[in-house]
Amino acid sequence: MTAYLRKLKTKLQFSHRDSNNDGLFHDVNYVNGNSKVLTHSQWAHTILGSIIMGTILGYGQYYPVLNQMRYIFAIGLAIIVVCIFKALQSSDRWHSLSKLMVLVFVLVGLSYYQTDLRIIHFNSYTSYYLQQEGEYLCTVVAAPENVNLNGQEFYKYTIEIHGLHPYKNTAKNDYIKAQGRLQVYSKISTTNYPIRLGEYAIIEGIPKPLFLIEEEGRINLRGRYMSSNTRGRIYDGVYRAASNKDLQRFHYKDTFYDKLYRKVLLITGVLRESIDKNIGHNLEGPQKVLAQALALGGHYSELGEDQMKAFSYTGLIHILSISGSHIALLLALVYGLGRFIKLRKRTCLILGIIVACIYCGIVGGDAPVIRATMMSILMCIAYIKGRLYQAKQALCLCAILCVIYDPFSLFDVSFQLSFGATYGLLIWGKVLYERIQWLPRWIKTPLVLCVSAQLLILPLQLYYFHYISIASLLAACIVAPLLDISIVLIFVSTLVSYVFSISLMWSLVDVLLRISLYLNHVLGRSGSLLWLGMMHPYCAYIYYVLLGLFTYFLTHRKRYTVHIVISLSLMILTFGTSYYVTHHHKETLVHYIPMKQCNVLLCIEPNHEGAHLLIDAPDHIKTTPNERLINQSIRAYGVNPKVVKVDYFHSNGSAKTIYKNSMKEIDVYNGQRGEKNLKLNDKTNTLFITSRSSSMNEIGRILPHNIVLFGSPHGALRDVDPSSEYMYIMGYSFIEDMYL
Repeated sequence: MTAYLRKLKTKLQFSHRDSNNDGLFHDVNYVNGNSKVLTHSQWAHTILGSIIMGTILGYGQYYPVLNQMRYIFAIGLAIIVVCIFKALQSSDRWHSLSKLMVLVFVLVGLSYYQTDLRIIHFNSYTSYYLQQEGEYLCTVVAAPENVNLNGQEFYKYTIEIHGLHPYKNTAKNDYIKAQGRLQVYSKISTTNYPIRLGEYAIIEGIPKPLFLIEEEGRINLRGRYMSSNTRGRIYDGVYRAASNKDLQRFHYKDTFYDKLYRKVLLITGVLRESIDKNIGHNLEGPQKVLAQALALGGHYSELGEDQMKAFSYTGLIHILSISGSHIALLLALVYGLGRFIKLRKRTCLILGIIVACIYCGIVGGDAPVIRATMMSILMCIAYIKGRLYQAKQALCLCAILCVIYDPFSLFDVSFQLSFGATYGLLIWGKVLYERIQWLPRWIKTPLVLCVSAQLLILPLQLYYFHYISIASLLAACIVAPLLDISIVLIFVSTLVSYVFSISLMWSLVDVLLRISLYLNHVLGRSGSLLWLGMMHPYCAYIYYVLLGLFTYFLTHRKRYTVHIVISLSLMILTFGTSYYVTHHHKETLVHYIPMKQCNVLLCIEPNHEGAHLLIDAPDHIKTTPNERLINQSIRAYGVNPKVVKVDYFHSNGSAKTIYKNSMKEIDVYNGQRGEKNLKLNDKTNTLFITSRSSSMNEIGRILPHNIVLFGSPHGALRDVDPSSEYMYIMGYSFIEDMYL
């Protein structure tokens, strides 16, 4: 297929260059006397950059703008700056520049307005049913997945609410309309009904509100939940299928659109369940779970924490989620089988579009799947119509459509990494492959894919995962090809198994998966990681400027080889600079780690000489469920968790100094000391923690410039007015890093 598409592209390019009669392919620069003009691709990039900037500005009016959003904003701004330079180089520079600037301002304003409108619409609906026990009539809209919570097995799935029957003495016969989505966890041992996608169901339980507090270095789920209109979670929910009598009791009538939507969900759910069972029938153990994850996505909890860490450390975790590689392999498989049975090329491409759409529906509409499916459809249509296919232009168009449809997808980690990695492949993949002539192809191909996919998103990867994997290059050369072959064999074996079973094919899949798991486990040891922590924003900006210079020199003549090496060396130097800047500070850094069960403060001493973890946990409650999040926060700031000292305190306890360093300290104060004692601390830079509003106001009156953290239990916020810029409520909102 690749060879055919390459020949077709060459043929079309020659016809484009030589044809003067048919009028289908006019070279704009040739018609205008070889004058430079802005291309359609550059206009598309201008539109995308403007939408990115407007969306982030609109989001920042309501919620914190963290470092990863600043990285993306810088990329959007850089796109527009490049297009401005291109406009200045055109023949009608002032006309092009004026049109460009008008387009930028209009699109920034429209995207700002759309984001603002979407946030207001989401917040305008009060989720009154949260904390209300009762029966919830719903539709299952996400396939159930097995997860392990605190040693117990649960089904995890998502429901769309239609109505509520509250368990209240004053509302025994009330059936209230409700809307929104909930994540539900039902115990496997007590679930007596099969949970089917698209089925009407009754869930008994108590919805809990989502814990949505942003933190630097952590994946932000607010945008994802706002996109899907998810309002809360039900833990230990009791599931049963809804009957017609239940629908009548709730007075629910579905529309034609609802019926069609449910029908599609039911069909895709049946297909997904059938494929899942087919794989599970022919494989067992970790190989079975890995095959199910490779074919359908999900199953992360079943794969185990150790295996997930290994895939994360080798940089191959993207293979476990359905992405562009799966769609590409599936299209190549459909095209190859079609040509094998002597179908026309046009017919094979049409079948590829149909199969890609069906597969997208089966595995779910995540950002990587939608992006890959849309690009494959555009590519197939281009070649069916005999048109040139510009991958960067198609990717830009897909990104524009996704962000227009759902502005919050811009803040989703899947969207960022998927589009960023694909764009990197399109920019640097071919040119790097042509530059590296001295390596054998079997090493050069995976090496180029690995490097080019990470160049653009490296600051984002450090933000979310905090390390650079040295073993990722080896894994890309050794493990990734084995997994790609396994994916193709799984597709073929699953399809053939519906006709007749071939045990030899499944045995081959089993062997390949065993080898892949073993090699990935060996390469994924933590010793192969460089823990750098988050990248400083200014260092990230410099990195992107150097990346632009690197791209310019790389895509021009070979006489710029020295410049390429210099720019690449400076890019690497930015990571060292970021590490140095992060680890050298004169004051104590206090970082608040938002938790559901307790409040946690990370105190990093000057120049990273030591770190203390202060946990507000009554009776030393277990923080094991939060250990992963705590370690992630520690790693984000470039601290080794092994050197962190852990201390417990009580925010509503007696007066106590829980941290002290030179003239800096952190005190718990709930009114036990008099006003005279408070004044004695004027010369000491003190951070106060209290659980009493009266003490909070007292500290604010006597020491107005000292920071006060209010650590009251959830809901106990009477008489609290944090109007001062030095007062913060822990557990309710994002708290910026503080310095003592």
